[in-house]
Amino acid sequence: MSNRTLVVVTDKRDLGPCPELRVADVDTYLAGGTDVSTAGLTVINLCRSQRYLSRGYYVSLLADARAQTPLPSVETLEGMQHPNVLFRALAESGVEVLQSHELAARVRTEGAPRVPREGWWSPSDPPPLVKDYDKNDDPFLRLPEREELTEVLVCVGRTEASGFQRLAGRVYRAWPTPVLRMRLLREDERWKLYDLVAEKLAGLSDAEKAQLVRALSSARVPDAERNDRRKPSIAVLYDERDPFKASSPETVDRWTRIAAARGIRVQRIGPSDVGRLGEHDALFIRTVTGIDKPSFRFAARAEALGLPVIDDPRSIIRCSNKIFLFELMRREGVPVPPTVVFDRSTSFEELQAQLSTPYIVKLPDGSFSGGVFKVRSAEDHAARAEALLRRSPLLVAQAYVPTAFDWRVTVLDGRPLFVCRYHMAPGHWQIRQMTPVGARYGRVEAVPRDKAPAEVVKVACRAARLVGDGLYGVDLKETPEKVVVIEINDNPNLDTGYDDAADGDVIFEDLVTWFERRMPRDRLQEPTPVPRKPRRPDESPEAAALQALREPIGRPPRPKPGKTYAAYEVVGIELEYPVVDRDLNVLPIVEDVMAFLAGRPTSDFDLGLVGFSNEIFSHVIEVKTPAPLASLQKTEEALVEGIRRLSVALEGRFGARLLPCGMHPWFDPKQGRLWSRSNRKIYQTYSRLFDVHTHGWANVQASHVNLPVGREEEAVAMMNAAAMLVPYLPAIAASSPVYDGELQPAVDNRLAFIVEHQSRLPESSGRIVPEPIESLTDYRRDVLKRMYTALDALPDSDAIRHEFLNARGAVFKFSRDAMEVRVLDVQECVKMDVAIACFVRLALKALSGQILANKLAVPDHDVLVADFQAVVRAGTQARVAAPHLLPGVSRGDDGKVGVQALLRDLLGQVSKRPKAEEAPYLELVGKVIERGSLSECIQRRLLPHVDDRGDGFTQAARVVFRELSECLVDNRPWDGRGL
Repeated sequence: MSNRTLVVVTDKRDLGPCPELRVADVDTYLAGGTDVSTAGLTVINLCRSQRYLSRGYYVSLLADARAQTPLPSVETLEGMQHPNVLFRALAESGVEVLQSHELAARVRTEGAPRVPREGWWSPSDPPPLVKDYDKNDDPFLRLPEREELTEVLVCVGRTEASGFQRLAGRVYRAWPTPVLRMRLLREDERWKLYDLVAEKLAGLSDAEKAQLVRALSSARVPDAERNDRRKPSIAVLYDERDPFKASSPETVDRWTRIAAARGIRVQRIGPSDVGRLGEHDALFIRTVTGIDKPSFRFAARAEALGLPVIDDPRSIIRCSNKIFLFELMRREGVPVPPTVVFDRSTSFEELQAQLSTPYIVKLPDGSFSGGVFKVRSAEDHAARAEALLRRSPLLVAQAYVPTAFDWRVTVLDGRPLFVCRYHMAPGHWQIRQMTPVGARYGRVEAVPRDKAPAEVVKVACRAARLVGDGLYGVDLKETPEKVVVIEINDNPNLDTGYDDAADGDVIFEDLVTWFERRMPRDRLQEPTPVPRKPRRPDESPEAAALQALREPIGRPPRPKPGKTYAAYEVVGIELEYPVVDRDLNVLPIVEDVMAFLAGRPTSDFDLGLVGFSNEIFSHVIEVKTPAPLASLQKTEEALVEGIRRLSVALEGRFGARLLPCGMHPWFDPKQGRLWSRSNRKIYQTYSRLFDVHTHGWANVQASHVNLPVGREEEAVAMMNAAAMLVPYLPAIAASSPVYDGELQPAVDNRLAFIVEHQSRLPESSGRIVPEPIESLTDYRRDVLKRMYTALDALPDSDAIRHEFLNARGAVFKFSRDAMEVRVLDVQECVKMDVAIACFVRLALKALSGQILANKLAVPDHDVLVADFQAVVRAGTQARVAAPHLLPGVSRGDDGKVGVQALLRDLLGQVSKRPKAEEAPYLELVGKVIERGSLSECIQRRLLPHVDDRGDGFTQAARVVFRELSECLVDNRPWDGRGL
C-alpha cells in the first residue's frame, strides 16, 4: 500500500489485523495531527456512519479542506442517497442498468419469488423479475433462475469475481466508494445492474474484509475522482478570513449538498486559486466584491472563460457606485428617496433646502454601511463631507426616511429569491452599527416570498433587472406614500437559518437552477430548459428579436415511462453543416454561434423539437431532432425552422452562413481546429490515434437517420436489411464531387475518405457495409467486442471506447435502442434529406419484412462491399451484382445490373401504398434516381469549366455552392437538379 493512502475507521478493531495498512481511528483523524493532515493523501473513509454531520461525514469533509482526496467524497455520500442521480450517472458511464421506473414494474409487491434462500436474496428482499418471450415472441415477466442472479463485491474499484472487473471499474469510476456491492440480473444474455449498495465494514464477512484488505494493500488505490471532469462543477470563491463573506460555512455546506443531489459538484476555491477556474463550469463569489478586490479578477476571468458567474464584472461595477445606480433608477423611473449628487462647491444650505435635515451622506463606493453618515447640522456636514470628499470628488446625499426596518428583496434572474425584514440595530438608525467591540446587527425576519407585499417585490425586481440577471440584494423602505429603493447590492448575504427561514431549500434549489440553465449542456446530466421570459415594456426590438430566435420550436413528445418505440415507428434525423463566410470560406466560430443562440456558452442545446450540437471540429455544427417523430412532415418543418433561426443568427451577428453538401469544395483540413469546449479528452484521443486533419475527418458532413429497432429479431432483420441496402444508397445521396478545389474521380468522395479514415483500427469501420448477423449476441461479439479488443491494444484509448467509435454505414445505438444509417451525404435542403430518409425507412422496412418471412437471404458480404465501392465511384451509372435484388431481370455477361434499375424496383415496392405525407418525398426520390444524385448534377454543371484558365473553375464552383447555400435557407431543391 502506498504511504500516500490513509484508512480511517471508527475503531481500529473494525477492520481487523492489517499491519500492511496505514490506519487511523476517526478521533485521531479529526484531531488533525501532523501525520494525518498532510496534503495530498488519499483518505479511505470506512467509518461506521457517514450520514450528514456524523463523525464519518466530517472525515470526508475535512479531507477535502486539507487538500486530500477523500474516498468517498461528500458529493458521493450525498449522491448515493438519491437513486435517480446514482443510476443516471451509471447509465451515462456505459453501465447497463434497470432504471427506477422499470424496477417498479419488475418487483413483486405481494408474495415472494421462490428462489433459494442462500445468498443475499430473501423473501424480504426479492430480486426483480426477468423479461422473457413466449413462443409468439411476446414479452412477459417471470421469476429469475438462480444462475440469473449474482452479486459482486467491489473494493476500491477491484473485484475478485471472475469476468466482472471491467464492470466494477466503470461503476467505481462513476461512484468511487471504498466498498460497493453490485446486484445484477442476467437478461438478454447480458448482466444488468439493478441495485448498488455502499457497504459498511459491519456488513462484510471475514472473507470479504480480507478481500478489502488485499485491495487496499495493492500498489495503488485506483483514481478516486468520480468522473467529476464529466459532471458539472461550480466553484465557490470563499475565504474564511474575510469578515464580510456573504455566506457562512454552514450555508455553503448546505448548498453543496443540495447541488450534489441534482448531480452537480460544488467545490470551494480560495483567493489564490484563479488558475483553477478552468477546471470548473461556473463560479459563485461569496467573498467581498469590488473593482479593487481579488473577487473582480475572478469574475473577469470566469467571464473570459465563458463561465456563468455570480456576480459578473458588469454587476460588480454597476453596484459598486451609488451615483451610477441613482442616475440609472432616476432615468428609468424607479422610485427613490430625494437624492442629490454633490461636490465641494455644494453648501450645507443647498442640501438642506432640497432634502431637509437630517439627511444621509454616502460615499459612492461604500459597502456594509461604511461611508454612510447621518447629517443633522452644518457642523456635521463639514466634518463628514470634508473627510469623504478627500476619498471621492462626488458624494451622494439622500433624504432620511426613518422606518423600523428595511425590506431586503434578494432578486435572482429578475425574480424574487427570498424576502426579509432587516430591522435596525437596537438604538441605531441602521441595520448595522459599529461599536468599539465590533459590529451589532438588527434582527432578520424572513418573510415567505409569496406573502411579501406585492409592491415591494415589484419595485425590487424592476430595479434589479436594470443591473442584470444575476443575484442582487435590493434594499427598500415602505413609506405611507410609496415604496422607495435605497440601494442595489451585488454579492448579497445568504445565510442559512436567517434568509432561508421562511422558504427553506427552494432558495438553494433556485440558485442551483440558475447555474444549471447557463452551464454547457453537455456537462449536465439532466438539463433544465430555459423558460421563456415575458417581454418587458422597455425591451428593445433587438432584444425581442433575439428572444424570438430562442423560443422553443414546437413541443417535444413526452414518451411514457418504460415505453419503447416499435420498429420504424419514429425517425430521428441529424444534419451536419460547416459554417462559412460570405465568400464560402470556413469559419471556426461554432462555439460563439451556439453561445449567442443559446444565451450561454454550451456545446449542446435544444429549442423544442430541434437541437444543436458541436462536432469534432469547431467549424461544423449539427442540427437534429433530439426526440424522434413519427411524422416526416413535422420533422421537416422543425428542422427547416431550426436552420432558419441558425441562419438568421449567423447572418446578422457573424456575417456567416451554412454550407450544405458532403464536403467543402476547397477547405484545407490541415487548417481545422479541434473542438475544445467539451469532450476534449475524446477528441484529443482521436487526434492522437488517427490523422484527423484530413478530409475524412475535418471535411465530411453527413445526414444520419435513426430508427427504433423494436424486438431483437426485428433488430437483427433491420441490420441485415441495412447490409443489403447501404451499398446502393450513395447513388441517390452523394453530394461530394469536389474537394481541394477540383472535381474528383468519385461521385461520393466523402465515403471514399470514410473507408480509410480509421484505417489504423480497421475493426472500427469494417468495410463500411455492415456485416450480416444472426443475433445481437453475434453483433456484440463479432463487431463490438472485436472493435474494443483492437482498441485496447492502442495506448491510452479508453476515452473513445464507446459505441460511437463504430464507423460502419449502419450501426446499432444501444443507448437509445435504435439503428443509425450513416452512409448518406447531407443534401442542399432539408426537404431532400427528409425525402431520402423516407426512402431509407420504407426500403429497410420492406427488406426486413422479406427477411423475417424467409423470402430473402443476405448475399455474401464481399459481393455487397464490391457493389458499394462501385456505387461510390460511379453513382447512378454503376453496375452492381446485387444478387438479392431483381432476381428476374436480365443481366449482362458480367452478371451485373445497373443500380438505377435496382433502385427503381425498390422504389416501386415502397410506393405501392404510401401514406399521404410520404408520397411527395418518394416522388422526389424517383426523380433523383432518373436524373442522378446531387453530386452528379454538380459534376454536370462544373465539367465545362474544368479546363478554364486562371480561376474560372473556382469562380464557377463558388457560384454553384453559393446557390446551394441559398437553397438550404429557402428549403428548395437546387435548380441544377432539374426536378
